[in-house]
Amino acid sequence: MKFQCTKGMATSDNISVVVMESDVVELVSTDEGEVVVNGIAGWCKGFELTFTPREFTTHFRTVGITYTI
Repeated sequence: MKFQCTKGMATSDNISVVVMESDVVELVSTDEGEVVVNGIAGWCKGFELTFTPREFTTHFRTVGITYTI
């Protein structure tokens, strides 16, 4: 499943950029208290990143999924 960044994020010490708005990531795994993704487009391309569930839901949205109700 792919997700697009809706709000950029820096490291907690504000030294490095983690993701930029519109970057695309692919889900690798979810486990207790962490979401692991692989950057596939944009600033984070080629990097494996780990987010807390709250960070992930605040900074990303799903892409490529359409629903019929």
